[in-house]
Parts: sequence; structure tokens; C-alpha cells
Amino acid sequence: MPPNEMSSEKALAKTEELLQQRADGDRVQVQSYHGTGPSSTFLHCKSKEPYDAYQHPNSSPIAVKRNLNLHLGMPFDPRNVKSIRRICKLLSDLLAFVETHLFRLFEAVPLRLRQTFLMKVWSLYLPLHRSTLGNRTGIHKDASFEYHALTTIMYWGRLFPVSIRRIRYSLSMLSVWHGPDIYPKMHGYGTKSLRSLIRESDGNVEKIKFDKHKNEVTLMKALSQRESDRPVSGYYIHHENSSMSESKSKKVLFYLYGGAFLGGDAKGNVHFGTKLSQKCNMDVFIPQYRLLPEYHFFDALDDIVRAYAYLIQVKGFDPENVVLFGISSGGGLVLRLLQRIVELQSQKQSLQSNRMLNVPRGAVLMSPFVDFTVPKGSFKEFRSMDLIVNESVCDEGVPYFSTLGDDTVRYEESPVNRSFEGLPPICLIVSEHECVYDQNIDMCNKARKAGISVDLGVWKYMCHVWPVLTAFLPEARSAIDFVCDWIDASDNKEVEE
Repeated sequence: MPPNEMSSEKALAKTEELLQQRADGDRVQVQSYHGTGPSSTFLHCKSKEPYDAYQHPNSSPIAVKRNLNLHLGMPFDPRNVKSIRRICKLLSDLLAFVETHLFRLFEAVPLRLRQTFLMKVWSLYLPLHRSTLGNRTGIHKDASFEYHALTTIMYWGRLFPVSIRRIRYSLSMLSVWHGPDIYPKMHGYGTKSLRSLIRESDGNVEKIKFDKHKNEVTLMKALSQRESDRPVSGYYIHHENSSMSESKSKKVLFYLYGGAFLGGDAKGNVHFGTKLSQKCNMDVFIPQYRLLPEYHFFDALDDIVRAYAYLIQVKGFDPENVVLFGISSGGGLVLRLLQRIVELQSQKQSLQSNRMLNVPRGAVLMSPFVDFTVPKGSFKEFRSMDLIVNESVCDEGVPYFSTLGDDTVRYEESPVNRSFEGLPPICLIVSEHECVYDQNIDMCNKARKAGISVDLGVWKYMCHVWPVLTAFLPEARSAIDFVCDWIDASDNKEVEE
């Protein structure tokens, strides 16, 4: 259906009405993210009260979809056309024979050249799209022209079958989207490749491999619940103004990448992590964790708690100087890590006396995946318009979560259904129109009910984890600013105290 043709005056009036209903001064701030219309705003909600996900009592994900421009504005869903599905299946099968070689060939091209080529193509495509299709292909006319242009490209991915290999390859390409000149700009590296940034003993990026048994590290032994001799591995990014020496006064971002527990890797996130290091003025540690289906969800969680223990006890960081940062499934792991720390606080008095079990300074959760139960609500309804978590991705990925256990286990292991008591302040950013919206608002409200401070940033019309798309979207750049401003504010608060 076509989007609601609301006039500018009515849209502004609606925004004012929303503010009047929800806010009294400091509770809600409406800020522009430079979209194409008067509704191009995001809500910054700092209230201690529950957040109303759909604004109206009778609203729901199904009702929301009725007022959006689905399927690029076409009057039909291409997935329901058998001939189109057959053609896409045939193309996918043909690609499967050669994709491994194509992936290797693409990886053989120098990274800087791939980054330059991508942005050159985008710079030619964007004005062409703006002058022809304009703002008619995204789910709402008030999204930025850039989002409409990206939608026109990415929409078609839902018509092709997805495999684990394709998921992993696409996620490993995050560094291609984050060349030095892409916001936030990476300064001081010139044309260095990723390989030249990563060195064993010098340079700004340090490759980590810590292979001592967990019994030799007290905190690691306490946090870990599985028998494993797997080393802690990943990449440690030193901020340009920090030294290589360990220091309890340094700040560090504990960065967990996303990928639905099926894809993602530490190396592919080094460029984005380096940019966050520079913009937030702190070190960044990106640990590697195991993935489904080769391993179990609990293996991933064990890798993360052991990596955190390494950061605190081996690297010597005070938890007060650690900010956790999680994207999608990485956000779910961040929340489970925090809940594990709090669970142990009353049991391990010796560790608590040494401050090692103090909770970190705070947590940034970017579209976190926190509900592992059977998909419902926005996760079920919004996949038809989410550019990342689309129907094909769900068809491939959702069945793997049955390996977590039966319905009871999946409910109990979902971070959103566990205790929020004792957690540190949280910065949560989410889109009203992405698949994890319902579970994120549920998490926010449960945390607030437990007395936890939650700074909530809610964007409109965006797909899942849109903030990583800073190369293309002004909405992504505003979200990164929101995160870094929150981290800076927590530092300033500490100075004032």
C-alpha cells in the first residue's frame, strides 16, 4: 500500500501531540536526523517510566505495516509470484557453483581499492536514484533519500535463498564499508591495509591470543560454566593517545559483533572498531567467539565471559573503566554477560572484595537480539520490510535456535526474560520498524522497572543494525553520534562526581 499522504502541517502537529503526551521537559527530546520530511526525527527518551511501543492502544505491528510503502511501492509481493521465485532460485543455484571462487577473487583485490570502488559506484548511483525514483521506494517518504536508494538495492536479497556461507561472507565485508574517509573518519592511517594495521607486538591493533587454562585465572574460572581449554582470541585496538602498557586508568570498549550467532568475526570489525576508538577516545577490545551450527550458543557465551575476565584480571582494567558494546546478537551476549556478573556477586565474596565483580561502567546495545523464543510480533511481521533480517535470512537462521533447547530453555536463556537487578546504565538504540523492535522495548521497560537507567534512542523507518551503514545513511551517522555522546556523558559525569 502507498504511504500515508500526510501534509507537513499535520506531521508537525502529530509530533507536537506526541511530545505533549509523552514528555514533561527532560523525559523526551526530539532531534532531527536530516531525512526528507518533518517526521525525520528520532526520539531520545530518558524517562524512568515504561515506553509505549506503538503510541496508540489498538496499534500493533500488523497495523503499522498498513501505513507503510512495502515492496518498493509495487502493488504486489514478488515473493508470491512463482515465476519470479523460480528465476531467483535458478540464479542462486548457478551462483552456488562459482561463489567460492568469486569470494576469493574479490578478497584478493586490495582492501583500499575495494573501498574506493564501492564509494565511487555509490556516488554515481545515489544522484541517479534521487532524480528518478526519489523517495518512492523506501517504506516511508520521510526516510532519507539515501535510505530509499539503499532499499532499492537491498530489497531484492529476500528473493534469493540464504546460506551460512553467504551470511558469513557478507558480514566479513564490514571493513569494505568503512574506509578511512567514511564517517566517522579514520585519521592517521593513510592508505594502510588491514593487514598492516594488525601486528603482533606494535602498531595500533594488537592480535590477542591468551591460552592459559581458565583455572589459572580466578575470575575466568568463576564466570565460565563450561569446560574448555580454548584460548581467548581477538583484536585489541589501542587508542592513539594511549600507550601499549596496561593501565587501570584507561578506558576500553568491550565490543561484541553481531551475526545471529551464525556469522561475524573479530577481524572484519577492526576498521569499525578503530573508528569508535578514535571517536570515543578509548581502547577497543573485540574478542572472537564461536558460532552456530558448528558450536553451541553456550560456547559463544563462554568465550565472551572468558574474554571479559581476561580484560579485567589479565589486562588489569577496572570494571568502572569498561563500557560494553553489542550489535544485534552481540547485544544479547552483552546482556547475558552482565546478568552473569550480577548472579555471581553474592556468591564470590573474595572476587567482589577485589572489585573484579563490579559491573562495568555501562552498556551500549545496538538493536540487540535478546529474545530466543519462537518469533512473534515485530520479529514476525517486520521481516517483510527489514533490509537485513528479511524473510530469506529468517528462513535460514531461525531454525538453528531450536538447538538451544525446548521452549522452556529458550525462554529462560533469553536475556529479556532474566533479571535486570543490579545492571549498570544502558544506552539502547533501535528502529521502530525493524524486527527486534518489540523485544527491545520489552527489555527497556523491564530494565526501567528494575530501577536501571536506560537512555533510549528510537529511529523511524530504519532496518536492523542500520548504524553500521555510516557509508550510506545520515541516519546511521546520527546514531553513532548518539552512542558516542552517551559514552562521553558518562565520562563527564564521573569527572563531576
